[in-house]
Amino acid sequence: MNTSDAIHGASRRLHRLPRLAWWHLKRAWLRFETAIFTRARYSEPKMRWMGALGVFGFPTYYFVWAKLLPQPYESLGLRLFGSLLFLPLMLVSFWPNRLRAWLPLYWYLGMTFALPFFFSYMLLQNGATVAWLLSHLISVFLMVMLFDMGSFIVTGLIGTLLAVVAYALAPAQPLAAAALLAYSPVWAFAIISGSVFSISHSMSNQARIDAIIAATNNIAHELRTPLASVRIATQAVDRFLPLLADSHRKAVEAQLAVPELRESQLGRLSKAMETIGREVEHANTVIDMLLVAARPIGSLQVENISARDCLYEAMERYPFGSQHERSRVAVGVADDFSFSGSRLLLVHALFNLIKNALFHTGRAGKGSIVLSVHADEGGQRVVCHDSGPGIPPDVLPHIFERFYSSATDYSTGLGVGLSFVRMALERMGATIICRSTFGEFTEFTIVFPELMRRDN
Repeated sequence: MNTSDAIHGASRRLHRLPRLAWWHLKRAWLRFETAIFTRARYSEPKMRWMGALGVFGFPTYYFVWAKLLPQPYESLGLRLFGSLLFLPLMLVSFWPNRLRAWLPLYWYLGMTFALPFFFSYMLLQNGATVAWLLSHLISVFLMVMLFDMGSFIVTGLIGTLLAVVAYALAPAQPLAAAALLAYSPVWAFAIISGSVFSISHSMSNQARIDAIIAATNNIAHELRTPLASVRIATQAVDRFLPLLADSHRKAVEAQLAVPELRESQLGRLSKAMETIGREVEHANTVIDMLLVAARPIGSLQVENISARDCLYEAMERYPFGSQHERSRVAVGVADDFSFSGSRLLLVHALFNLIKNALFHTGRAGKGSIVLSVHADEGGQRVVCHDSGPGIPPDVLPHIFERFYSSATDYSTGLGVGLSFVRMALERMGATIICRSTFGEFTEFTIVFPELMRRDN
């Protein structure tokens, strides 16, 4: 390599650094957004009660700290603001669908005000009295219970810094440095306890993943053996059925005493064998889908693959429940392209998209499905479009999260299918995007990095 090539290579790497940094920042933000959404969704059944606690608790404790057990500082205006802030949470069941996408953000806004900001601000303004030291400690443990470690640190830092700024602008009492210094080891212990709790939560998630993998492996082991026996028996009947029919025909022609066997009965028997064989293939394919989706994605055997061939293979191998179900899925291949990746992973990713589209259009009683391949100005992509019920706007940003599954979610089962699709495609350098309008359509687009165009 000469000097100019080395300089050119270094220049390209430098130009890639901002994009790489932006990518890492975006991924970090998405992880944080996923965490706050997941915790908010799990907290949703209790939001009404938390909202009611805030609405009535703020003014009630004003009476306690201002009248019954007077403290150096109180603020009725701040407490009334907190009550108003928590009122929408108390009425969360009345939120319209178009606003529910903002519910997690509003939840964290309310909790950031109520826990780190309010308690830190009142602690400083009251000169770190014993009552407010204990109250602040309780707020820390409440945050540990409500948030994961990342959200706990972010919301805690934001709320505490805002409280410090607000206190510095208008201090009611001198800063109680000695009391705060003595309190700091207790506060640090609370934070460390929170980190241990967060680690335990992550370990329980991993244990859940391991349990799913173990369960699917056991299911595969227990089902594949009888399925293989059924397949062998079906093949044997298929092989000897024409011979038996021919022998019966010759016996009738020879006027031997044999039971009557009509051609229609033979046809039904042959069709039954075909049905059994098809159902065995169906069951084996479903087992494959479960195993591939639940297992961690290991090292890929990378090869150059045609997107069109993968699409046709997915359509050929997918275990449609009936001819009517098969007729609801159309294929349109205007172009073709090659990509470097795993045929198995892409085929099973398409299986998941087909399965979800069939399930939701079937449940809604409307909608057709179109699978297509494109290689044009819009890039190299495979598209799965259905004109079914669409995805609610509060669910759409989170359908690829592992274990995310609810009555309004677009994934089915345990919430691992679409998570697997995203992981599999990312391992091949591809990305998946979902667009949807609730009540109208859903469209998944798999975008591949460009390698080379293949003509039809």
